[in-house]
Amino acid sequence: MNPIDLEIIYQSTQQIARELTVNMLRTGYSTIIKESQDFTFAIFDGEGRMVAQGIPQPLHIGPLSAQVNEIRRRFAGGIHPGDAFIVNHPYQACQNHATDVTVISPVFAGEKLAAFIGNIAHKPDLGGKIPGTNSGDATDLFQEGLLIPPLKILKRGERNEDVEALICANTRTPEVTWGDIKAQVNTNTYGLSKFSELFGKYGVENVLACWQRWMELCESALRAEIAKLPGGFYGPQTDFIDDDGVDLAKPHRISAALEVKADALHFILDSGEQARGPVNLRPCVSRNFIECLVKMIFIPQLPVNDGLSRPVRVSYPPVGSLLNPRFPAPVNMYVRASQVITSLILRVLAQAMPERVPAPGSAAGGSLSSAGRDPKSGRWYSQYEILNGGTGARPDGDGVSAMDELVVNVMNTPVEAVETEFPVRVESYELVRDSAGAGKFRGGLGVRRQWRILADESIVNLRMDRFKFSSPGIFGAKPARPSRAVLNPGPPNERSLTSKVAGLRLQRDDLLSVEFAGGGGRGNPHERDVVRVREDVARDYVSVASARDDYGVVFTPDLAVDAEATARLRRQKLT
Repeated sequence: MNPIDLEIIYQSTQQIARELTVNMLRTGYSTIIKESQDFTFAIFDGEGRMVAQGIPQPLHIGPLSAQVNEIRRRFAGGIHPGDAFIVNHPYQACQNHATDVTVISPVFAGEKLAAFIGNIAHKPDLGGKIPGTNSGDATDLFQEGLLIPPLKILKRGERNEDVEALICANTRTPEVTWGDIKAQVNTNTYGLSKFSELFGKYGVENVLACWQRWMELCESALRAEIAKLPGGFYGPQTDFIDDDGVDLAKPHRISAALEVKADALHFILDSGEQARGPVNLRPCVSRNFIECLVKMIFIPQLPVNDGLSRPVRVSYPPVGSLLNPRFPAPVNMYVRASQVITSLILRVLAQAMPERVPAPGSAAGGSLSSAGRDPKSGRWYSQYEILNGGTGARPDGDGVSAMDELVVNVMNTPVEAVETEFPVRVESYELVRDSAGAGKFRGGLGVRRQWRILADESIVNLRMDRFKFSSPGIFGAKPARPSRAVLNPGPPNERSLTSKVAGLRLQRDDLLSVEFAGGGGRGNPHERDVVRVREDVARDYVSVASARDDYGVVFTPDLAVDAEATARLRRQKLT
């Protein structure tokens, strides 16, 4: 195939995935879809290999790939034009957690099964032991909401009303939950028409050949970059999850190491035994976001497809471990382990290629859900928000504030949307001073958000981390400040909360305040340019006290740099 056709056909394929993403944004019901964009569309060939994706949520790519191939296996010989499949079971077909629901549609060219369209989208409520579904103290999978094995939601174009009835009977917010699922199904159906146009314009065999060639190109490009690294073994690096939401005094260890051999990478993951609480993580989820991290660092200019999988191997601890749990271990807080793994992978890669790899981010991005009766409408509401810490320092600059880990590519929910749709008032939303890890280049700052409850009663769940073990940074940087959560801050009613809270009942006028840790720094903070420190203090990113204690920069009462005192202090610190 000539290069021009190769580029045009592949870009057209990617554009379909992007167009489906926009369609979902416009037709989804929940703020999780419309604002947070916690969903992903991807295209697979007829053999179940990923070809292209829309705006990605890397945590979704692994489950989507596994689910497409499970449907190919389970329904072999029974997949027909007009069918669509639905699944959310974390063990039967690999799902992140039950509140992520997948819809997969086969794409036919005549009688030939040529491709699949797959999408995953989060649901604000899908039953379970608490409103909002994702209970931070769940001890088995069956407490985590309705479980859907691979089923047909469309049969030759006709909706399976039994599936609709089952889902609506198992959610506190049937209109919103089913509305989002309808949007997923309808968007996939729209995508079928776009592929019909693509196949008609270029020919199905040419399109499939283009996809195959792009996988080969990405594999070759990645192998060429890996081959430039010195071979050897890097790590292990170790980090911890605060607790599992059940045993609050017990941290959970995760470790990672890297072997570079010729043109391939082998990541070795390890952990303690599986947790009683829901911080466990299925291997099929972590493998693909590790591949996405590799892609971002080695070949950022190329797309994500199945070719990236071929030079990357990931090893796991035995079944029954936190990173390889045994059914029916709970998994609804899988993101906590995912973010710690992200931090560890960056740290081992930084040892292998320090000039290109950023410091680890905060690994603190988390979610809050609030549910109750809306006093105006009398209807049940389920508010679900995802908020962020900061990214890690870059090799040549500071980290980005209020942005999550590389693998959690979701947006915050704007204050206006929250206050319009739910009985809460957001009383502050701001960057947290001194939250970032100090370094020659500092991490990005985390955020503080405060919600005033306006309903008579609201049931709140927190699914966070990094209250005890903040990001350590790299190459001599200081650790970031930990996250924290407080109910009714300030005397006399202030109450500190743990990082994982399930079913907390708040009353009208209660104020919940949550702060997210910043990203890790990079390099010795006493080597940071004094001008940068001065700018940080002026912007209220760094306090005068932190400037002195962490960076060795002294200010006069009018916030001018005291050059003599700074030089003296930095000499003392460096010796």
